[in-house]
Amino acid sequence: MKQHHLSRRSFLAVCAPLFVSGRVLGLDAATAPSNRLIAGMIGAGNRANDLIGDLTPNGNFCLMGICDCFPEKGIAARDRIRGIYGNDDCILFDRYEEILDRSDFDVVFIAAPDHWHTKLIVESCMAGKDVYSEKPLTLTLQENRIVVAAARKYNRVVTSGSQRVMEDYGYLAPIVQSGRIGEVKEVFCEVGAAGIECTLPPEPVPEGADWDRWLGQAPWAPYNKERCSGNYGGGWRRYREYCNGFLADWGAHKFGGALYAIGLDAEEPVKLLQPRSGENNTDFVTLVYANGVQVHHAPGTDYDITIVGTEGKVKHLDFGVQPLKAVDVRRYHGGATRIADDFAYSVRNRVRPFQDVLYGARTAAACQIFNIGYRVGRDLVWNAEQCRFEGDDDANRLVRRVQRAPYTIPEV
Repeated sequence: MKQHHLSRRSFLAVCAPLFVSGRVLGLDAATAPSNRLIAGMIGAGNRANDLIGDLTPNGNFCLMGICDCFPEKGIAARDRIRGIYGNDDCILFDRYEEILDRSDFDVVFIAAPDHWHTKLIVESCMAGKDVYSEKPLTLTLQENRIVVAAARKYNRVVTSGSQRVMEDYGYLAPIVQSGRIGEVKEVFCEVGAAGIECTLPPEPVPEGADWDRWLGQAPWAPYNKERCSGNYGGGWRRYREYCNGFLADWGAHKFGGALYAIGLDAEEPVKLLQPRSGENNTDFVTLVYANGVQVHHAPGTDYDITIVGTEGKVKHLDFGVQPLKAVDVRRYHGGATRIADDFAYSVRNRVRPFQDVLYGARTAAACQIFNIGYRVGRDLVWNAEQCRFEGDDDANRLVRRVQRAPYTIPEV
């Protein structure tokens, strides 16, 4: 890939004067919004292309670097960014580490597959970068603790990139929190299936692709184009080696939105119940929170997001239900209407964003516990403080996974 872009040394000598880090302009002292944040992006697949469309016209950011394990994707993304900006400033890097090493990059957008998120978040925090990571934020329950610890230890702004929590489902929060439906008892979320094992046959690795690096800490496996496809309806999102299925992919949106609406997105469940088990009177696998609220995974239904209380219920897109009274709920900062603008405000003002790493980690945990419940097929009791299931060795083996060298997550 070297022939496709300037080397690091050449870039510093020739192009560095073209842009200056927001921190050089006094960013850490909350500068005026006109000072754009210099951004690098890790990953150049489908979601990265969506982000490019959102970020390049956004006056808060200047997207100046990108990398990917597949050269043709990186080249296409770089050229698109250059075309939008009308200059050749955006650089294609061989490795994400080159972006993290640069002092003139303020923020990092992580658009790599899910199994890479935790390592990239941690290393970005260690490098002094603020982070916008795509959802689901992590792959395992152990990783949820790691990303929160990294953000707090290195005092970084880290946001979980579900725009739908506020922009699609945020209107539910004042309805529920105003008391319109009474005390919340149940939540039903219609999302897809849990992750499955990938058993696709080998195919030739495309020329120039760094397949070993794409796999990262995941177990080694032969290349197959579908295994690493970013297709929103398939690809790596199906497979537990790289994601937790569409339960987690869409669950980051829907469970995240529902938990935000009912005020439980800073907590983890205390147990999982199989259908018609214990106090679970539904045909769905169910999480139970400390206050007794049950959250049901309801695939193949028309529930969408449905929140049931003692005085009624509200369903997503049922706009006939209105708040009982005005209430103060958590919202985007600074009057922002888009998650990227909330992130920019939070970086400049050194505050925790609407989708702070903690909320993204807690939502990821809900999806992960669902996945584990499907795999073991029995009720589970979750001890969040100890990060373990009570008396279930099989389930505890799934709390973390062996990390393949040299792609292990750094200790925090």
